[in-house]
Amino acid sequence: MSLETYFNGLYYAGRNRFSVRFSISRHGVAEIEVGEQNRLEISLHNTLLDLIGDPQTTLQISWDGENGRHALLCPEPALFDTLLRLNLPAPTLAQLATLQKKQQQGLKGEQHRVPLYLSLIAVFFIGGYFALHYSAPLVADLIPYQWEQKIGSFAFENYQIGKKTVSDKSVNDAVNTIVNRIDQFDGAEIVYQVAVVDADMINAFAFPGGYVVVTTGLIKNSDNPDQVAGVLAHEITHVLERHGMRKLVRQAGLGVLIGIVFGDVTALSQLIELSSQLDSLSFDRSQERNADDGAIKIMTAAGLSPQHLAAFFEKIQKADSISGDIPELFQTHPLSEERIKRVSAAAEPKQTFKFDMDWYKVKQAAE
Repeated sequence: MSLETYFNGLYYAGRNRFSVRFSISRHGVAEIEVGEQNRLEISLHNTLLDLIGDPQTTLQISWDGENGRHALLCPEPALFDTLLRLNLPAPTLAQLATLQKKQQQGLKGEQHRVPLYLSLIAVFFIGGYFALHYSAPLVADLIPYQWEQKIGSFAFENYQIGKKTVSDKSVNDAVNTIVNRIDQFDGAEIVYQVAVVDADMINAFAFPGGYVVVTTGLIKNSDNPDQVAGVLAHEITHVLERHGMRKLVRQAGLGVLIGIVFGDVTALSQLIELSSQLDSLSFDRSQERNADDGAIKIMTAAGLSPQHLAAFFEKIQKADSISGDIPELFQTHPLSEERIKRVSAAAEPKQTFKFDMDWYKVKQAAE
């Protein structure tokens, strides 16, 4: 006769394992349901009892059968209460009482371990965040230039999909002339590749590896080529300082970060997948200040007055206050009074340079 209390457990028959439901009869017989059809009865008088697991809280009832060793495993504490009510030999009941006490101690200890586990998990994630945040700049500097070129090339091509690039020679020559002037004074050995995209939004950015995009919106809203030069000098400084790569590494996560450190090429694939976000990354204040300083340095060395960049900033800020429509460029590069004042206070170049082009005609061609 069964006590009609069922327990769930695992039944091992040699190397085979089954999830089972079982009950214990008043006479100490375990009635095990193996599947829908098979039913197995084992007298507890012919079994060995022990606790297993880590912690040791699972009761193992084992015996020798026709096909080798068999075992029934159950972690449910109520099973001990059922077994201790049976008419079993005194030594068996004493052993069960000892095992029950041991199980209770193990479960109590496990309750104390849960907060510890949660604390360790929290430490892991918090530590991972800080490791990622503070090591990203260092790891970004480990990325080979060849990787940067591949990432930038993919992002450059990807950005142009579905967009119309300007084929007008006068516009492209003008932008290339501006970029070439910057190239002579940026202190980097980068061969720039430029695309002018036909779009009204005021925008420009430089991808890693020397890939530069300028919109016709920027050209049409600039008073002279020096203002475009200032914006591009700012964008190129972001690339030279690897600001975009640092953001990309942070977004890629710890796995990619570790892959970069150990030269795992799969990390490159993951960075390339994320590179489509490069044109929309926002930079923090210190990075913007750094890029402004870089733009001032390049413009001054190139004989271009930083006041042109400050004038463009002021022009855009004034337009923002009237229309409330923030240009694309400054959605990712927030403009502030402090930035304008710092650029306005920059010293003039000792020798000035003047672009030899008719900017009015360039703007007309960009229409």
